[in-house]
Amino acid sequence: FEPAVRRLLKGDLHTHTLASDGVLTVEELARHAVRHGLDFLAVTDHNTLTPAAAIKLKRHQAASAQCRTHRCAAQALSLPQVEGLTLIPGVEWSHYQGHANFLGVDQPYDGPYAAPDGADPLAVFHTARARGALITLNHPFEEACPFQFDLAAVPFDVLEVWNGPMRESNLRALGLWAQLLAAGHKIPICSGSDYHRDRLFQILGGPTTCVFTDSSSPEAILTAVRAGHSFITFSPEGPTLRMSCGESILGDSLPYQTGQVLEIQLDGLVQGDVVRWITPEGSTDLFNAPGPGDYQAEHPVTSPGFVRLEVWRTFLPGVPPLPALLANPIYFDA
Repeated sequence: FEPAVRRLLKGDLHTHTLASDGVLTVEELARHAVRHGLDFLAVTDHNTLTPAAAIKLKRHQAASAQCRTHRCAAQALSLPQVEGLTLIPGVEWSHYQGHANFLGVDQPYDGPYAAPDGADPLAVFHTARARGALITLNHPFEEACPFQFDLAAVPFDVLEVWNGPMRESNLRALGLWAQLLAAGHKIPICSGSDYHRDRLFQILGGPTTCVFTDSSSPEAILTAVRAGHSFITFSPEGPTLRMSCGESILGDSLPYQTGQVLEIQLDGLVQGDVVRWITPEGSTDLFNAPGPGDYQAEHPVTSPGFVRLEVWRTFLPGVPPLPALLANPIYFDA
């Protein structure tokens, strides 16, 4: 036995298989995730429940088919640990008025995904919440399927502000999150590739949700997502962030006191990256990377509210800078 130690795990919380409109099986998707350097993957087919037992069975069968010795067949039982990949059961509830992911439980709601005439479509959210599912509101400004329900009436845990390639709808979602934070709401963010197949500008893990957790179990990963112990980066190879105030990390709340200092460690920056410090008072550029490398600093916290960081990058010549990293805040309560 070894003591549990908090570490960084990278994953994708929004993917599809051929069970809905993707092109890969669960097994193929899992192998693809390992090749991309991911540690966890949520399977979220449209209105199609994927129980945890089915995921484990499929993975065991796939591994057994490839094994040619009794030893390998026995080791297939521990395939999740061998591969270093955690599969998380989920479903994307897909309604003409909005989409949401229900993660971590086998049966987040009963019956058909579409509410009968006269029924409240949001009843599925209350059922999923009661059964312990982590609920994410997906791509709220996507043109083909924006989220049209009243946010105040929907029980949810996390807002998906980055879906697939960065584009205007994601920037609008980022703006919505900024408004909610400014209004005093402590809402974590997440991301998902919305992966269906490899295509231009869309890859598995693009973007990547990076979580700090002391276990690779689905329950521990989703607990960290719910707590906001995470940041988002454009790919598994994107920059990484460690930000803390004493023992508190991303997503945590602590009482504001004079003299508090944030410790910041950013790795994997490239020339021209701009590090932004964001509080309720506005945004300040902290650092402009003169070349590839890291950024390490201590910064005082000067007022109650929150502090969060973003990294903006020019990915192609002539293209305006876009986010390369978005981090959940640390909150400082008055």
